[in-house]
Amino acid sequence: MKFRVAVASTDGIVVNQHFGHTEQFHIAELDTETLTHQYIETRNVQRACQGHEHHQKSFDAILETLSDVSAILVAKIGEGASDYLESHGMLVYESPFLVDAVLEKILNDKLWEVDVWLSHTKN
Repeated sequence: MKFRVAVASTDGIVVNQHFGHTEQFHIAELDTETLTHQYIETRNVQRACQGHEHHQKSFDAILETLSDVSAILVAKIGEGASDYLESHGMLVYESPFLVDAVLEKILNDKLWEVDVWLSHTKN
């Protein structure tokens, strides 16, 4: 089984971006059969936070850009933004660590078996 994860990172090495300030997501594909992951592409988005304000349209635009993604990795995210994304089927992880280490943990700990991931899985 394969699924995709969006990583909020400026360099693709460390999860180092706050969700509201992210202007790009690195997309990784995880393979649960081989327990491997690979970089697929980088997708640009409009920042969800404009000044100190958030607009639902910003969240919806990001969700549309990440429509084939099962989970999002961010360094930090506000409770309102996290709740909104999760209510729309996106699993959210605050994981300010090395990207490879977080993706390996997801695979090795079989976090992909959680039911919420299965609704977005692309085979």
